[in-house]
Amino acid sequence: MGAPAFRAVIQGQVQGLGFRPHVYRLAMRMGVTGTVANTPQGVVVIAQGKQARRFLGCLQREPPPLSRIASFDICPMRTRRYRRFFIAPSQTGREERGIEVLPDLATCADCRSDVLERNGRRYGYVFTNCTHCGPRYTIIQGLPYDRARTTMRQFRMCPDCQREYDDPTDRRFHAQPNACPKCGPALSVLDRSGRPVLGDPLDVAARALAQGKVVALKSLGGFQLVCDATNDQAVRRLRRRKNRPAKPLALMCDDLAVVRSLVRVGRPAAKLLSSAAAPIVLLPKLANPKPAVSTYVAPRNPRLGVMLSYTPLHMALLRSFRSLTGSPGVLVMTSANRRDEPIAVSEDCLLDQLAHVFDLVLAHNRPIANRCDDSVILGDRTHVMVRRARGYAPQPIRFSEMFHVKRPVLAVGGDNKTSFVLAHGARAFVSPHIGHLESPEAASFFLDTLARYETWTGIKPAVIACDLHPDYVSTHLAEGLAKELNAPLVRVQHHYAHVTSTMVENGVSGPVLGIACDGTGYGTDGAIWGCEFLLVRRNLSWARLGHLGYLRLSAAGAEVADPTGVARAYLSQANRVAKSAVRRFELPRGRPPGTRTSSLGRLFDAVAAITGACRDATFDGEAAVALEAMAAPNTHGDYVDDDLLDLAVSPAILHPEPLIRAVSRETRSGVHPAIVSARFHNTLAKSFARLAHRVCRNRNIRTVCLSGGSFQNSRLRTQLSSRLRSLGYQVYFNQLVPLNDGGIALGQMVAAGWTFPG
Repeated sequence: MGAPAFRAVIQGQVQGLGFRPHVYRLAMRMGVTGTVANTPQGVVVIAQGKQARRFLGCLQREPPPLSRIASFDICPMRTRRYRRFFIAPSQTGREERGIEVLPDLATCADCRSDVLERNGRRYGYVFTNCTHCGPRYTIIQGLPYDRARTTMRQFRMCPDCQREYDDPTDRRFHAQPNACPKCGPALSVLDRSGRPVLGDPLDVAARALAQGKVVALKSLGGFQLVCDATNDQAVRRLRRRKNRPAKPLALMCDDLAVVRSLVRVGRPAAKLLSSAAAPIVLLPKLANPKPAVSTYVAPRNPRLGVMLSYTPLHMALLRSFRSLTGSPGVLVMTSANRRDEPIAVSEDCLLDQLAHVFDLVLAHNRPIANRCDDSVILGDRTHVMVRRARGYAPQPIRFSEMFHVKRPVLAVGGDNKTSFVLAHGARAFVSPHIGHLESPEAASFFLDTLARYETWTGIKPAVIACDLHPDYVSTHLAEGLAKELNAPLVRVQHHYAHVTSTMVENGVSGPVLGIACDGTGYGTDGAIWGCEFLLVRRNLSWARLGHLGYLRLSAAGAEVADPTGVARAYLSQANRVAKSAVRRFELPRGRPPGTRTSSLGRLFDAVAAITGACRDATFDGEAAVALEAMAAPNTHGDYVDDDLLDLAVSPAILHPEPLIRAVSRETRSGVHPAIVSARFHNTLAKSFARLAHRVCRNRNIRTVCLSGGSFQNSRLRTQLSSRLRSLGYQVYFNQLVPLNDGGIALGQMVAAGWTFPG
């Protein structure tokens, strides 16, 4: 046996970002001998020598910038004497996994310089990367993360790339996607029939864009549809072909200066845009943007979704486009998919399903192992996650001891904006955005991703959690999985899951008042809930303390509601509205009473229709977004009266009829719709705060959690939060997972852990 030494097992986000060369360089600098290796348990370091303990302390305090250490366990050991420090080959095995798969990382500054350096060997090479950037999640097929277990295994490195890969002092040491023009993936251009098109791929694609055509581009996690964002005809052509009449389209720019010419960018938003995650950030439009972006990009919307080029391919395409057009270069960059289906990841799928949408395909020969859409974040003063995918997935969310999961849990989420959670201990692995589960393709995407997560994490579900709705596709999926795995199934009320997702994310224990507001959620009384005031106790049991008064509505659970039809139903119910307004929106006689709903989303739909903000919606939330956009920014009046709140009943009721009557009366009286919209928003914030204060005071509650898609409305969320904080309450909402249904799986996980504690 040799001299005493220490063994450290490091778990977390520690592979694929230069962790081992960082350890190697630190060991060489401090005169420590031993080894470092990737293993199924994580990174294992053996440190030997007088400075060994100090070396491990330095490593724990100062790991590589992109790493996230979950645990750093050190124990003394005796082993043979090491004469030097070296990086050992990766180990494989079936033990429980401590590895966390990295998300895809935006191109770092050094690699951008390499691509732009005219005399460099990677000049213009669109697959340039290093250990600090490039594809990770989307190319991984197995663990540990080595080239042989990625879609790069088919590309054998040339001698120059191999030297970089083997040199611990090089930033491309063990960069698994490492490549250059001699040995790596290559671009190609196809027509809509799949036949090759001659010419330089970037030039051909850029010329097509300059001519107003639509190009399908193979990005990191799937194909994107691209066109010139300043060309009205091009944007309208893309919308018509994709059957996407009004839903906003994302934009890509190559630098912050161009972004600042389009939208208002504060320091936090600039940092987010330039981060390794490089999400789409929703930011307020400038009145006179330069260049002038087509009004068809985001109609009836006060924001633009913008992102910076996050791969060298995007960067090179924008440069080619700029050189042809002389403009700064702003491109529409939206997912290539059929409605309610996952993003296309293969050329065959793209050509089969979407050949009528694009004119050319800018493709390459590196396969995509794991599809992943772009992440979306609402860029307010406090950022709010709208869609969690590229740049974030599959990073786990860690939570405090009070929420630890003793038995492995799979929570399947809902049917709309679906994401699942696989959790055990203090970690919840959230899937990338899957979307609407109605199609077989989406269900297959769900199951394929789940299989990968189970393999990578070593977590085998012992409990399954799903929504309370009996007819959700996700519910049926969960029932099948529970039967297959012989695992108990926990059905979790939708809005309770929203509230508990906020609690676990923020480490908040009960009692709390949860205010959960959205469009659709199945209630315990068979109604469709959507504006709920819920008490969640310390033991995570819950009770309904208040809600928006019910509306009788047919098709209350529809994903995209009809604002005009909802307005008719509301005005008919509010029978004291003037007869002229009732006639305008009256319900046809003989219609069955329909479903009861307390949905705040439907109330927004009705007010949007009455004020003219939006009478025909083509996507979920369109009317609410248009109504928020219409609201006058500095109007402080409201419609609060004594008839609005009924606190004498249990649960308390916020009656919508007086509010509908006020909105209708002022609209008919000629009050500007922007004033009406502002007063409507102000009334909701004030009434919510009054109701919350009353129920919290009666039960000695000091914490309020906000969740649900309706709180993506910045005006409502910020006004309500401000009012509650002024009354002395602590206010929390989701930021690590979406406020919308993309976050409910995290709450379902909590409920399942409470029901089956271990």
